[in-house]
Amino acid sequence: MTRPRQPTPAPHVRKRSPIPWVILAVLIVVAGIVVIPKLIGDDSADNGPQPVAAAEQDPLLVAVQKCDPAKNGAKLANRNRELIVNGVGEKSPDGLSDSAMTCVFDTLQVPGALVERMYGTVEADGRLQGEWPGFTVSWTNSKDKGLSLTVTRQ
Repeated sequence: MTRPRQPTPAPHVRKRSPIPWVILAVLIVVAGIVVIPKLIGDDSADNGPQPVAAAEQDPLLVAVQKCDPAKNGAKLANRNRELIVNGVGEKSPDGLSDSAMTCVFDTLQVPGALVERMYGTVEADGRLQGEWPGFTVSWTNSKDKGLSLTVTRQ
């Protein structure tokens, strides 16, 4: 008697695990997220001076330390939430000079239009107010006393 032919068994094929490929794919994605932006990013913008208001936790304190280290016309109040600044006037020589006031405005990133409005104010206008993101300001300006302002952090 003859035996019926049985199909020949398929050779044993070893199944490979997909885990190494998954790990490799994850590493490539992570490397792409971390390394690629650093390679193609324009770092030249990061080398210049950064505005203090954007980079510091307490910009009002930094403005006082940076622009009025002698404490001639700037002081903090209300738990460092208010900065009171007095400028130099014709009859009031104690206070911040124009360059020190410019330093305060630059440090706090006061918009140029608001600075022009402050300097364009006259005594008859009384106390005026303005704001920019994160801050409000109220001020008076006279020839005798100079520009006096109170900046409040929101």
